[in-house]
Amino acid sequence: MKEYLCLTAFVLCFSFSMSAAPAPRIKGKLVEAGSHKPIDFADIFLYVKGNADPLSHTIPETDGRFNFNDVHDGEYTLLVKLVGFDVYTRSGILLKSSVAMDLGTIEMKALEMELAEVEVVAQKKQVIYKLDKKVIEAASNVLASGGSAVDILENTPSIRVDAEGEVTFRGSSGFAVYVDGKPSVFSGTQALEQIPSGQIENIEIITTPSARHDTDGDVGIINIITKKHSPGGISGMVNLTGSTTLSHGADFLVSRQNKVSRWYVGGSWTERLRKSNFTQEKTTIVADTATLSSSDGPRKSNNFNYALKAGWFYALPRTTLNLDLEGGYGGRTRNGDLGYEESRSAKGAVFEQGDYISYDYYDIDETYFQGTAGFTHKFNDAGHNLTGSFYAKYGGDALEYFQSDLFDRKGERQQGHRAWEDEYRLTIRGNLDYIFPYRETGRLEAGYQYYSYLEDGDYSMQFWNPEIKAFYWREDIYNTFYFQRGIHSVYALLADRYGNLDFQAGLRGEHTHRVLRSSKEWANRVENRFELFPSVHLGYTLPEGHTLFVSYSLRTTRPQLFFMEPYITFRDYYSAEIGNPDIRPEYINSFELNYKKNIGQHTVSSTVFHRNRKDKIERLRVPYEAGVTLDSMANVGHDYSTGLELSAQLQAARWWNMNINGSLYHYKVKNEMKLGGRNETSMNYEIMLNNAFDAGKYTRIQFDGNFVGPSVTTQGKTDAFWYVNLAIRQQLFKRKWHATLAFRDLFNSARYVSDINTSNLQSITKIRPNYPLITMTLSYTFNNFKTKSSQNAEDHDLFEGTNH
Repeated sequence: MKEYLCLTAFVLCFSFSMSAAPAPRIKGKLVEAGSHKPIDFADIFLYVKGNADPLSHTIPETDGRFNFNDVHDGEYTLLVKLVGFDVYTRSGILLKSSVAMDLGTIEMKALEMELAEVEVVAQKKQVIYKLDKKVIEAASNVLASGGSAVDILENTPSIRVDAEGEVTFRGSSGFAVYVDGKPSVFSGTQALEQIPSGQIENIEIITTPSARHDTDGDVGIINIITKKHSPGGISGMVNLTGSTTLSHGADFLVSRQNKVSRWYVGGSWTERLRKSNFTQEKTTIVADTATLSSSDGPRKSNNFNYALKAGWFYALPRTTLNLDLEGGYGGRTRNGDLGYEESRSAKGAVFEQGDYISYDYYDIDETYFQGTAGFTHKFNDAGHNLTGSFYAKYGGDALEYFQSDLFDRKGERQQGHRAWEDEYRLTIRGNLDYIFPYRETGRLEAGYQYYSYLEDGDYSMQFWNPEIKAFYWREDIYNTFYFQRGIHSVYALLADRYGNLDFQAGLRGEHTHRVLRSSKEWANRVENRFELFPSVHLGYTLPEGHTLFVSYSLRTTRPQLFFMEPYITFRDYYSAEIGNPDIRPEYINSFELNYKKNIGQHTVSSTVFHRNRKDKIERLRVPYEAGVTLDSMANVGHDYSTGLELSAQLQAARWWNMNINGSLYHYKVKNEMKLGGRNETSMNYEIMLNNAFDAGKYTRIQFDGNFVGPSVTTQGKTDAFWYVNLAIRQQLFKRKWHATLAFRDLFNSARYVSDINTSNLQSITKIRPNYPLITMTLSYTFNNFKTKSSQNAEDHDLFEGTNH
């Protein structure tokens, strides 16, 4: 309640103080020539006549409209720059008698050159700031070539990747992933790794989503915008990649467009391998028995996806129709081949010792089919429209397979188990969104959404019997499960601009119905709840190009099925996990204050954020049996993050672009569990330096440095580490081809160290990525392929083997 009162008071004071803000002096609208599609990513500069330095800078809104305020009478020149388009210049803009100047609709003409040439001759800004999101431009990151969405997020403040490649943002993995505004086939890190970087136009990071968006994801939404084709005719691109870890992939996109329709066909075949050396020292205490274990050896994972997609778009005079289809097979495997030693003691006396080889393997995969059908109807050209879409995804033959074996040094099997979780998954989502512009700068939005996720399957397990030397079924472990969550959502949002003040205010209501059933009847649950989620976004443009953004939203993290599964599963012979059917959702209050200043060709920005989370969900580890640990999800209490993110985009020289990103935030966990956890605080910090050099007309070099500070959980901590990356891109054969050579962790400095310390468990895990890690990518574009989006985390991806 205190947060709501403070927010309300702040908004009232802020709005009152800005209510007399001046009206726009210069305004206009940017569109593409021919198609008249709004442009929302251009740099618009205003110059005083005779002055070489810009007076002010802005970027258009999503509908292409822009304006300049606080401009005195005089003569001015307007300059518009956008990669892939001719530079637009209009001089002789004369302001007098305090009368506003409407420049009307400005049509930007596309350049007739290959995409590769555009990338060297002119560069987009790496980050573009909007009222309710940040936009990360993909093409500017040379190191991302041949990679995935994770690589593009490399220099984003507060994004880090743990030793298994799991992405966290501001200390949380609770972000939602969308592709072109639709939910991803996969979730979290796996979703980001499945999308080839070559098919990505840009990435939107929405840290305080408005009421328009789903409320799941405690730190917001990452929306991947894929490349589309704009000019007429047939064109396309092909990307090939391989690395020293034997990662490899290929993807393509072919498209044809005429005046009223467009179709495309694309596909990808990717296997992203991560290899590391894994070392762990662990002590568990169960009753009066202490087990000391040591394991060391290689671990390897493979995040794979083989997919084909196709789409069709048709434009009627006032209505557009679209259909997108995709099918494929994807998932993740991981295996370890470790030397394992253990000793067991009671009252200080060792009574058992062993020297083994431990082999573990898991495979999580599914065959999936998904499709989206949608329409947009424009009542007029002023933004009055109705949009609808229906999305469905079926995941069949879904399998989660776990295998663990323990052999003595002679190769004789001592222990082992096999586990299968067979299931199918069905996701349905329908949306209807209405926008009514009640005046030129103001609009009212409203909409309805239905979302449903269903999962149905069973779990079975075999154990090794050393006496008969065979596996046998554990009937006591066999379990069936059924999970369904349905959410009805309605929202309303008001947005307007008064002089220099932009604002959005929205409210979303959601009714959730959840059913959990299993063979263990004690764990059956049915839940119904209705909740309200407000959001507020304010933006104010100060004189001389200073811009402030203020935002607030209430978010939630609803427990996924694997958080609640009431039966034990094994990741390897000494690591088990179990769900908690009574786990509660998290609720997160997020506040942000953003500042941005354009200084000529440079941009400086900062973000102050505060997030407090109720009923924090965290994985807890406790001893289970002698030498075996058990992980379970629990609501451990509350946590608080307060911090500062700084970013500077600098044009150090005509041939040298520099991006400096840093974050510093205080993190506190207030533990309410009695399982050896405790209250923890830490000061987390990260520094990232990105340098891009044009070493000639056809060559670009990128050099990155990354330092990641330590972090804490309720049960332990992780140490700091640093690494350096280098990439070189060369354009070939009249710029139709370009080759990229990337070196990750150039000085072999990255080390992951995790320390868990409770009353009955001590564990130190050390992981070192394989070295060297070199990636080669070849890309080919044909017939003037250009990209246009259909709509308007730091990657420390080096390790394998965490959570052990």
